[in-house]
Order: sequence, then C-alpha cells, then structure tokens
Amino acid sequence: MDQKEIIVLGGGIGGLAAANIIASRLKGRGKVTLVERKQYFQFPPSYPWLMIGKRKPDQVQKDLKALKEKGINVINEDITAIDPEKKVVKTTTSELSGDFVIIALGAQYNSGLIPGFSDYAHHIYDLDSAVEFGNLVSNFTHGTIAIGISRLPFKCPAAPYEVAFLLDDYFTKKGLRSNIKLEFYTPEPTPVPSVGPEIAAKVLDLLKARGINYHSRLKLKEINKNELLFENGESMGYDLLFSVPPHEAPIPVQKAGLTDSSGWIPVDVRNMETKFPQVFAIGDVTSIPTPNGFVPFLSKAGVFAHSQAEVVADNVVGSITGKTKIKEWDGKGGCFLETGNGKSAFMEGEFLVAPKPVMEFKEPGKIWHMQKVLFEKYWMRHWF
Repeated sequence: MDQKEIIVLGGGIGGLAAANIIASRLKGRGKVTLVERKQYFQFPPSYPWLMIGKRKPDQVQKDLKALKEKGINVINEDITAIDPEKKVVKTTTSELSGDFVIIALGAQYNSGLIPGFSDYAHHIYDLDSAVEFGNLVSNFTHGTIAIGISRLPFKCPAAPYEVAFLLDDYFTKKGLRSNIKLEFYTPEPTPVPSVGPEIAAKVLDLLKARGINYHSRLKLKEINKNELLFENGESMGYDLLFSVPPHEAPIPVQKAGLTDSSGWIPVDVRNMETKFPQVFAIGDVTSIPTPNGFVPFLSKAGVFAHSQAEVVADNVVGSITGKTKIKEWDGKGGCFLETGNGKSAFMEGEFLVAPKPVMEFKEPGKIWHMQKVLFEKYWMRHWF
C-alpha cells in the first residue's frame, strides 16, 4: 500500500498534537510533514510567567528537530501559498503535495491596523515580545500601566486578565503597588464574555478587589505617546502600555480562498473539515459559530486546538487504516486564570450545547495553579 502524505501547517499547540498523534498511530503507513517557520515550539500559556520573571525562555520552548525521532519531517520555512483544491502547499523553497492537509496556522498580528500601536504598545503574544515587556515591567517603579484588548477576536481570552492580576501581585511583592495604577480597557461588555455573565461577574469582583480599574466597551482607535484614544471619543493616559495586538488570519490562508466573512476559516464543527475534502483546519485559524452561546463565535484558545487536533488526527488515521467510526468534536474546553500569589482560578464548559453553554468556575486556589504548572510540564515533555 502506498504511503499517504499528511501535511500539517503550523507547529503550535494544534499542529504539534496532530502531527504527533498521526505519526505515532500510522507507524510507517503514512508520511507526516510539519511546516513551521520557527525552529522552536513555544508554549504561550507560560508567557505571563515569562513576563514577571517566573520562567526563562529556554523553559518554555523546544527545538522541533526532536520530532524527527518520532517520524515527523519538519520543514522550517515560510508558507507562501496554499492550494486547498489540489492539496498543494508552497514554501520558500519547496512544493508539497498531500493526501490530507491540516491547517493549524493560528493567527498573525497586524499592529498596523491601529495608528501608533507599533511605536508605543507592548504585549506577550509571542516569546520575544513577552521578554521585552518583562524587561520594561522589571524597571517600572511608578505611574500608570494600561492593560487592554485592542480588537476582537483574540486568542487566549483569559491572558490579558492574567497579565493584570500578575502585575498587581508582582508590584505588591516589590512594595511598589501603591505607586502604580492599573487600568484595564476592552471592547468587551464584560470580562471573558464567552463564559457567561455569572462568571464574568466573578472575574470583575476579583479585579475590583485588587484595585484594578476596569473599563468596558472601549474600542481602541489610536495610540499616542502616553495617551490612548478610543472610538467613542474617550481617552486614557498611561506610562506603560500592554495591549493585545489585532489578530487576523495568516496571509496565505486569506489568499487561498479559505476564509469567509468572519475573516477566518469556516469548518464542519463535527470533524473540522473545510469546504475542501480532506483539508482540515483547527485552532485559532477557524471560525466556529456558537448560536446558543454568550458570544457569536467560539473563543480562540489552545484547549480547543488540542482537542480538535485529536479529532482530526483520529479521523485521518481512520481514513487511511479503514476504520469506519468517525470521531466528532464535542465543543468542551477550559482554561486557567492565574490570579497571582501562587493561585489560579479555572473556567470550563460545554460551549456548543443547547439551550445555552454549561459553565463552571473554580475559585482561585493553589491547587489550580499547580494544575497549570503540571499542564505546562506535560506539554513540554509529552510531544518531544
């Protein structure tokens, strides 16, 4: 039997999991190629810890070369074009043709959408930026830190709130908190609206208890030195600015005709297949409506990329080996919310059920913080 060619685009959480699972189960009956422009897998859930010096860069990244021992061919090149109809992918120097294509390219950041963003804003949405912002934080002694969300959607909906809580804890422990104002702005109506109003109210209470001023329904228009301008005419002063950068689908995805009016890739939510047969999309690059949800579309989060990768990998392997049972994605997921002082909350739910999502909130505690630490260790060891 001829080997089937499986091309996985993107070496983040979803792509890494999918490539590993398929390679381990096919055991020579298929060739798995992972295309990722970066040499290293980097673990975004740990970036908030990196920001406050609780992690070093080498603790939250792994060289993708290690995947060769697992039978995965890694190509560290930029993707220049995707032909989903022919299942052909072009990179800087290569052209790949597959029987199955899994698109796990996540989101790219377009700071140019907001005047002044590149000049004045900082973030932790990639490793280098997290290190850079952490250096600024370590030297900050007094003034106002504005923390916020520039545009929707964005990945890891809890992350900017973790930034706020961890900065509060960091400066409290340094004895500087009384010198520093923390101002949180967002276009969202409530904190983490995808988990519903009851949990949002709990998060808002946590913010208030920590003296973090929360400003909702503010869409960032422009950034000047020491001043934020919002579309409703309001403004906010700052001395140091953290802002989630505007997200969009990667350019090759946009040019491939894979996206819809949402700007992201629509999929069959049961199996993550796109409108092109045997071409799948998982994770942040997808657009999944939640008609019964608290928000119109499913949040972009690593937990979903992971579980979707498991479904796609299982079905790709089944298609190749002749397994008839099809696995379907269940829309379940959860995420940690680090609150500082060695504690974390945990939010989880079923996001696709009717008549509305079923959600649960675990109050901040040391056990949930330890669970996140263990989850980090699992990820950095299991797939390499």
